[in-house]
Amino acid sequence: MNSAYQRLIAAFPETEQDKPLAPFVTFGIGGPADLFYKLTDTSKFEPLIKTAKELGIPFFVLGGGSNTIFADEGFRGLVIHMAAKSMALETSDSEARTIVSDSGVLLSQVIQFSLKHKLSGMEKMMGLPGTIGGAVRGNAGAFGIEIADVFHKALMYSPQKGLYEAGKASMEFGYRTSKVKKDQAAAGISAEIVLKVWLKLTLADPATAKAAQEEALDIVKNRISKQPKGKCSGSFFKNPVTPDYNKPQPQETKAGYLLEQIDAKGLKVGGVQVSAQHANWLMNIGNGTQKDVLEISKVLQTKVKERFGVQLEREVQLVSPEGFLI
Repeated sequence: MNSAYQRLIAAFPETEQDKPLAPFVTFGIGGPADLFYKLTDTSKFEPLIKTAKELGIPFFVLGGGSNTIFADEGFRGLVIHMAAKSMALETSDSEARTIVSDSGVLLSQVIQFSLKHKLSGMEKMMGLPGTIGGAVRGNAGAFGIEIADVFHKALMYSPQKGLYEAGKASMEFGYRTSKVKKDQAAAGISAEIVLKVWLKLTLADPATAKAAQEEALDIVKNRISKQPKGKCSGSFFKNPVTPDYNKPQPQETKAGYLLEQIDAKGLKVGGVQVSAQHANWLMNIGNGTQKDVLEISKVLQTKVKERFGVQLEREVQLVSPEGFLI
């Protein structure tokens, strides 16, 4: 073990070595991280990052792992698993409430918390995987609702600014993206990190609150009935056209439809296969590797490009051993 690693472990004794990453991502793919730190206290994040930077140790910040596939060789540096899970309700005014949550809390738990307190605005996203931090980073959404619709502000960390608060305008939300996601992709490592999130929701009357709870339950049941079971990450490609939620969406705007037209269902490369149930879901059917994922995704992109002239963009991020997005 090199001296830099030894010094970081001395400063943060909870750090683990040679930690397999596959169990921390829903796809079940990824070799060991040289160093792994389970962050349960957000106040330790900044000193941990500063120490890693001073020692020249690359780092990657991992949330719920629903949109991440690590390299088969693992990660040469420090993986920080965001596992702080505090959540509270703040009163804004007579009709609005604000939920403040650590970024490591699951999105589904935030939605359940909102429904418990008779708050509406997030119920359509019930059943989406991942953490609230990841949901903000990727502007997660479903059925015409996005995180941007309820986002108020976030506590952020960047190597340049340190800790700071970011409002909605500065997040530059777009379809399944944000400034955070764009900056991270450009930097190759986690350039800006979401630590805490404030969501502003509407206090519903009893009838509306009951309807929201029922809708959330129906959505979850529907997802369970339609979605493939197994090791996967949900929708693999973004829809190629930014949806206009005010209009009916033609099938051609959906990645799943385009993939069905090229007979993607059942296509297999190594241990990764396109689900026979949903053409935009890739499944790890046993000992799948990142190399398999990369190869099959390129095959699918090429076929869709040749048939429709559309370049599909991955929603899932593939991480190299050095932290670069592939």
